[in-house]
Amino acid sequence: MNIDFLKQIYDAFGTPHPRISLLVVMVLAALVAGALWYSLGKQVEKGRRASVPQQVSGPASTSGTNSPAVTGNGNTLTYSDAPTAPAKEKEKK
Repeated sequence: MNIDFLKQIYDAFGTPHPRISLLVVMVLAALVAGALWYSLGKQVEKGRRASVPQQVSGPASTSGTNSPAVTGNGNTLTYSDAPTAPAKEKEKK
């Protein structure tokens, strides 16, 4: 592998400014690695979305006071008022 062009770049920038050139190379490497990681994450997310089937739902319907809308996908729904907690008595000291 011919890396003479890298040697020329280092000779031009790295030798006179070693710390600045190291910082620039580290930032560029971090940006490339971050972009690669982000791209791989998007591909995995796209693959997961494709493998999960979409839930088919019918039109929503509701009846009665304060009843929730049921989407018609075959699920059963039990709706009732929340249970009330008994009132606590205050202790007298």
